[in-house]
Amino acid sequence: MKKQPIFKLVLLVCIGVLALNCTNDDDNQNNIPADTYTSLSSLVEALKEEPQSHDITDPSVATVITGDDGTIFNIGPNTFTDDDNNVITSPVVAKLSEYLTLDKMFLNNVQTSSNGQLLITGGSFNLTFEDENGNPVNANPFNIQAQMTIQTDTTGLGLTNMDYYVGSVVTQDGREVVNWTLNGNNENWFGEGYFNVFGLEQGLSNCDVLYDMAGETATQFEVSVSDVTDYSQTTVWMFIEDFPSVVMITSLNDAETALETYTGSIPLGLNATLVAITIDENSYLKFGSLPITVEGNDTFNVTVDYGTTEELTQLVSSIVN
Repeated sequence: MKKQPIFKLVLLVCIGVLALNCTNDDDNQNNIPADTYTSLSSLVEALKEEPQSHDITDPSVATVITGDDGTIFNIGPNTFTDDDNNVITSPVVAKLSEYLTLDKMFLNNVQTSSNGQLLITGGSFNLTFEDENGNPVNANPFNIQAQMTIQTDTTGLGLTNMDYYVGSVVTQDGREVVNWTLNGNNENWFGEGYFNVFGLEQGLSNCDVLYDMAGETATQFEVSVSDVTDYSQTTVWMFIEDFPSVVMITSLNDAETALETYTGSIPLGLNATLVAITIDENSYLKFGSLPITVEGNDTFNVTVDYGTTEELTQLVSSIVN
């Protein structure tokens, strides 16, 4: 009689082990080849790259910073001040992110549009400054000059010049996007393969030109995504082939059955590739792509399937390279 409790205990352990093994087998049988995210926003944050850190050990003297992708910043002496307008002489850290290619813009959620209109982009970057404790510091724009390599081929686009735009992160249709605004409080010019800006503001900067719709028949289109009825966790990126530009389509149509571009924002005959991304009701990542030519007020459908974050970035890289 004294051995019965021990026997029952062993029996319960065995039953538990068998149940656990059955559960694991079921999970393996139903394993879905996809990464999981709590929301579309969490995917956006996961894709973003860590900014570069560049130490400015003595802000009282001129400093040159060169980014990993070749952007050069000439920073004059005594550029930084605190909130009381006192010159900062202790070390400062520059935080820099460079977005010179469309895949880098996608990864870092940096679109190329201004108030819903397409921009032809030459590249962008984000430059901020902080003290040793990570607190932001003020910087005199006219003590900073930027030189950015331009990879945009403007042949046949009829462009006379590209301009300096500053970006701001805004919430649009429940999604974080970047909107660009022309900045006139500076000097900018092209020289020796660089786009130069004198009077550089902290934050997002871009070498862009607004796509001129004159002479074109402006239109719009809709995009539906397979198996999606609630578009709150779905977005569509458009990678334009005719000129370097990448935008996010976020607005719902009136029936809430598809996403749509802004009225009059798309030139007739535009060639692009759409990439639809969604987080399904079980938190799985799904995506797919579709090459398009805009022929009018079109409706496109993108089929999505399960996949990993690495596969998503590989897809985008294959589209833009």
